Amino acid sequence: MNTCNTIRDFITHEMLHDSLKTPLGDDDQLVDSGIIDSLGVMNLLSFLEEKFSIQIPDDDLIPENFASLSTITALVERQMAR
Repeated sequence: MNTCNTIRDFITHEMLHDSLKTPLGDDDQLVDSGIIDSLGVMNLLSFLEEKFSIQIPDDDLIPENFASLSTITALVERQMAR
């Protein structure tokens, strides 16, 4: 499973409890649409750091990096490349 699908599965199953009728798109706005709130971002951050064995620096904890699956995936892949 690729990085984006792993993150999508976590959000869908753990945060939304499969409540979406349509699959979560790569560019769907997560924070702006209310899919993820501030507590959700913290839960997601913990998941990402544990699942992908990365440490996301404080400088990268900005809303733009958590706006969509695409931006979250890019953040994770940047950290994995370091």
